[in-house]
Amino acid sequence: MKTNSLCCFAVVFILMLGGAVMANDFVDVGLLASEAGHNLQSWGPIEPATHGGSYGGVTDCRAIWSNFDDPTPGSRNAFITLNFVEADEDLYFRHLEGIADDGFEVWIENVLVYTHIESSDVEQWVVSSCSPGLTGGPKVVEFVATGDAWDSWGTFGQVCFDHIWVGSEDPVASEETTWGGVKSLFR
Repeated sequence: MKTNSLCCFAVVFILMLGGAVMANDFVDVGLLASEAGHNLQSWGPIEPATHGGSYGGVTDCRAIWSNFDDPTPGSRNAFITLNFVEADEDLYFRHLEGIADDGFEVWIENVLVYTHIESSDVEQWVVSSCSPGLTGGPKVVEFVATGDAWDSWGTFGQVCFDHIWVGSEDPVASEETTWGGVKSLFR
């Protein structure tokens, strides 16, 4: 009887994991261990640890245009390297809409793949995505702030990101393979 129960539990568990949505590459922006190996460049400091504020209630994020940058159009960009394992994978990003004009563009290999127009005056995290139509492999993704600086830009920066991933809409962070995703559940 115990053997049958154990076998049934194992089958159900495996089926549940098989249905879990996996990301082929996932970065928790602002968490150094997650950022490692993704070559983040020109991002602001980890917030809200650096400047305080609510940042929509998250514990870690980064702005693509911060007070560490010169407030000119050329300094409004930040870069991250992501691995597109398969061709035609989608790119997702969780970003903060709020008090500032948090509009931005996403460029990959000098091609504009997404434009976000700010649509909220309420501070909230939203998930946006695009289908860049790329071949597999590592790609440098550039995020560019498009709005005017707001009154508190010098303190808080503008256009914050919490998570960026390649693959599926609601990811379980993985290690390049489905089995890596299963292993990540036990860490």
